[in-house]
Amino acid sequence: MNQEILKTKAELIAIQYMVANLYASMFGERFGANAAPAAKQFSDGLRAHIRTWTIPGLDAAISDHMTGEMQEAIEFQLALIEDLVNGKIEAYTAMQEAKNQAKN
Repeated sequence: MNQEILKTKAELIAIQYMVANLYASMFGERFGANAAPAAKQFSDGLRAHIRTWTIPGLDAAISDHMTGEMQEAIEFQLALIEDLVNGKIEAYTAMQEAKNQAKN
């Protein structure tokens, strides 16, 4: 694989992880151990919205292909967010348990 293409793909994946982590942090900070339902509601709403996308001005087949590619990328991003939210919930719960044990 071309070095420039490899570098570009690595940068894109890094950006995807950073964006997913920002969203997961937002849900974690706002909802703590109860972040999963809020993150799921966000994901479900976005999934429903992206299924309605079209790209005006393009041939219908190309529009369908482009929106399919975009939907796949967003699905990947949402899966990352959900995984990171679950990790943050586990960390938050462990911190709370440790804090409670230190008090006793």
